[in-house]
Amino acid sequence: MLRKSIALALVLAIISGFCFAGGAGESGGQSVADAIAAAENMTMEELEAAAKAEFEAAGVKFAARGSTSGVKNVLAGFKAKYPWFDYEEFSSSKDQALYTELTTAIGQNQYVADAVLIQDGSSLKSMLIDTGYMLNYVPNSVELSESDSDPLSVLYVNKCFYWNKTNPEYGPDYITNVWQLTGADGAELKGVHQLSFQTPATENVNMNFLIMLTGEDACSKLAAAYESYFGTPYAGNDGYQNIGYKFVTELMKNVTTWHSSDTTAVKNMTTMTTGQVVYAPLNKIKDYPETNDYHNDLAISGWNVPMEGFTSYFYKMWLMIPKTARLPYTACLFVEYMCSPEGFRSGWSDEGYYSVNPDVPVLEGDHTLSQWLEGAIVEDIDYINSVYREASTYIRSLVM
Repeated sequence: MLRKSIALALVLAIISGFCFAGGAGESGGQSVADAIAAAENMTMEELEAAAKAEFEAAGVKFAARGSTSGVKNVLAGFKAKYPWFDYEEFSSSKDQALYTELTTAIGQNQYVADAVLIQDGSSLKSMLIDTGYMLNYVPNSVELSESDSDPLSVLYVNKCFYWNKTNPEYGPDYITNVWQLTGADGAELKGVHQLSFQTPATENVNMNFLIMLTGEDACSKLAAAYESYFGTPYAGNDGYQNIGYKFVTELMKNVTTWHSSDTTAVKNMTTMTTGQVVYAPLNKIKDYPETNDYHNDLAISGWNVPMEGFTSYFYKMWLMIPKTARLPYTACLFVEYMCSPEGFRSGWSDEGYYSVNPDVPVLEGDHTLSQWLEGAIVEDIDYINSVYREASTYIRSLVM
């Protein structure tokens, strides 16, 4: 009881120091960072009490921003769990628009949101973390690896290669090795020549995917697949910086369709019984027409067909708290809720969405996140930022 009383006294002191008018979450020597630091040392009961006290004292609604509509359902679930809570209507934003909104407001020390779920880790780090605009809260309710805790990633999403396997000519064995996607045709090889891809010049997730293919882990995977496919080790000495650059170059040159929407591209696969291969998120199967059975129609790398080299690319969504938040304790409690099985599944209940919390049950027919990651390329924002200027300039030259 004494510990709880001391914690709540600290909470009330910090709450009284916040300036809710004008949107800046800092006043009288207290800050959002102070609240986050205090919250990380609280029990769940203490954090719930702190959030409720803060919310009732502030007299404002909670606001979240994000690039996925699942946040809307998480907010509704959070309100159902905590009746004292209320929130502003949520609408998702495209990556570039969201980054512009956040950097403009926070750069002027203005309120924009209490929590933000955001993707494209390279931009996150350079525009929001390195500038101090976004702060990190590590939840106490789940054990996280260092790579998932700072910054906090709560949601993994994967992109895979799709094709319609209903035509026997393009059944589940149509693609068995990633090097087929470069179109390479030897006497006994089977290159693919109908590749549909969203341009990395405007789609940041795809740009990050291609950059990650130049990294050490990806190059090791590509080298093993190269030797299996071509029957000889990759010799190099061909003008490429490494085997990843060779693969990326040949992959981009082999694209025949630059689709503008992953959702539309997957929907159109009901009639695509040719050998077209679409690169898109696994979660897009939720948009596949209900008149068709995607389990029967679609072959998807890593999901229901194996592939040598790598099976998919995983990118992350990070949940962070702006330094100008008005309700930091409530934001910390919201983070805890989104990481819980109840909170996560209230927002995402389809294949292709994976929580960092291993206690969130996997959907029937899908793989666990750890199983997926064994054969995947995974976004590493530090590596991407270390080579971004050179690598992105080269990749853009391939698609211009």
